[in-house]
Amino acid sequence: MMNNTSISRTLSAVILVSLAFLHSSCRDEPRETPTQGTLAMISSEDVSPVIDLQVTDFTRAYTGAVITHRHSSARDAVVQLLNDSVKLIVIPREFNDEERRVIAKNELDVTSTLIAYDAVAVVVNEGNRLTQVTTAQLRSFLDGSVTSWSAVPGSGLTGQVVVAMGEPNSAVSEYVKQRLNGGREFAPVVLPGATTADVIADVQKRRNAVGFVPQAWLKGLPESLRVLEVGDPAFRRDTTGTAMEFFAPHQAYIHQGLYAMRRSVYVHTHNAGRGVALGFTSFAAAAEGQKIIVKNGLVPATMPVRLVQLSQQ
Repeated sequence: MMNNTSISRTLSAVILVSLAFLHSSCRDEPRETPTQGTLAMISSEDVSPVIDLQVTDFTRAYTGAVITHRHSSARDAVVQLLNDSVKLIVIPREFNDEERRVIAKNELDVTSTLIAYDAVAVVVNEGNRLTQVTTAQLRSFLDGSVTSWSAVPGSGLTGQVVVAMGEPNSAVSEYVKQRLNGGREFAPVVLPGATTADVIADVQKRRNAVGFVPQAWLKGLPESLRVLEVGDPAFRRDTTGTAMEFFAPHQAYIHQGLYAMRRSVYVHTHNAGRGVALGFTSFAAAAEGQKIIVKNGLVPATMPVRLVQLSQQ
């Protein structure tokens, strides 16, 4: 039978062993840092070509960071972030009013960092002779008030206007609906595609199609497609001028705010702490990440921009 002294010694030994085990476990467990640990993230499909490159360069530079990166629609990305299924998303828009209400109501720890500007480009098949289009004309396609190319001077076509667009929850579709169609539903001529690649393929095979394509996908665009210059009375170099100016989605025009369909690209994080989400955000907004942005057709938001003079046709 053990006396009180023996019991006390035994308990002390157990406590010492337990403390030693806990100390050893804490020492062996890797500590999350901005460059070491794991991160699950989503990028909107329309900016994913550029974000893929940033993820590759980040994990190459910091081998202790393991990133699981998938592509989805902007809306799904936000849902996954606010549900804490992922710590970081990259989408070409701010949170909308509904999403802000959810964030405020639940007091979520969300941070947004502007990293780039991009654009939504308008593309047509090479069989379409059009080189320029106004935002008013685009609106008439989307709301169904113009349904035939014969009503569009310069197109050289007579068939029905068909609009190729990303699926309804895509960032492109959301943007075009608000920017050009006043938030209203599109006319039946709008054919939603599952991906940007589907939109490009639709315009390739349809002479009568006009497509909306994100800036990040213009690099390597098939030669059978033409990117149109877009005109809008509110977007011009000189506000005293009377003639409408048309601008292509070149980086210089996007940076200057002359191209009529410019968007802002954000990294949004939730409960990021001091882990890899913080490290990737810093990388995307710093010099190396911004170089990737500018090399792939987007406009950097945090670094100086050198403009190249472009001639107007």
